[in-house]
Formats: sequence, C-alpha cells, structure tokens
Amino acid sequence: MTFDVGYDRSNYNPQWEVKAGQLIVVTMNNSGTMAHEFLLFSGDRGTILATVRYALALAESHNPGYQNDEAIGNATVDEYTGYHDSWANLSRVGCPDSCVDHDVDPGNTFLFWFVVNTPGTYFFACHQVDRTDWKVHQDKGMWGTLIVDA
Repeated sequence: MTFDVGYDRSNYNPQWEVKAGQLIVVTMNNSGTMAHEFLLFSGDRGTILATVRYALALAESHNPGYQNDEAIGNATVDEYTGYHDSWANLSRVGCPDSCVDHDVDPGNTFLFWFVVNTPGTYFFACHQVDRTDWKVHQDKGMWGTLIVDA
C-alpha cells in the first residue's frame, strides 16, 4: 500500500481492507514541505480528534505569542507532543512495546510493515501541527481507515 502523505487533496481518506494476521507493507511518500507521521489507532476517530484538538488548545493557552514567535511556537508544539504521547485515551495500536508510529521528512520515502491480529476497524492519521494555521494534520483531512477482517 502506498500512502502519499499530504492533506491538500480534499476528500482523500483511503480505506484499506486486510485479513487479520496479514503482513501490511506501507510505502509512505512525503511529497510535501513538512514532516508527516503515520499513527495507527483503535477507537473512535472523532473522539481521538477532539482529544488532540484539546491537547493543542491547552498547549496554546500556556504559551501566549505562539503564533508570532518561533521559540514560543516550538515550545507550544513540544508541550502538545508531550500531552499527545502521554494521554491513555490516545493509545496507539501496538503500544507501548511496538507502536505503529512512523515519521517521514519532506521529500523522503519511508517503507515499514506491521501486522494487526485483532479484527476490527482502525484508523491512521498524522497528528503533526501545521503552524501556518495551527491545525493538526488529521483535522485537515490526513487520515484513513484500516479494516481488519477475520
């Protein structure tokens, strides 16, 4: 499966369907200008997005001037990341031992693989922050669905 990471394509939310225990190989191509990530989640996508929005808003509230000052902006993103990575309701598939959590820098391609043994509906998303409008990439349409059949 190839995933071209970029949220500039409206209504592009790929849906992949696999069998439980099947090896899933992903080629993540970053044709954009900022880093992106592939996070695999179980749970309700809307609930997780609301939690991520709250984490970003909380970090922003603690860092006045985050939109205009590079250093404060960096501190805001760092604080957001700390919340994001520590909150139990954002548990990612395979954590804590082997998270499906991969990053790819602009202009690069990253190949990775994983297996999901439990049937169900999962979703993948990017939770990086776009500092031009201070939105999380999932909020801008960078997510997809993974259906794992028995």
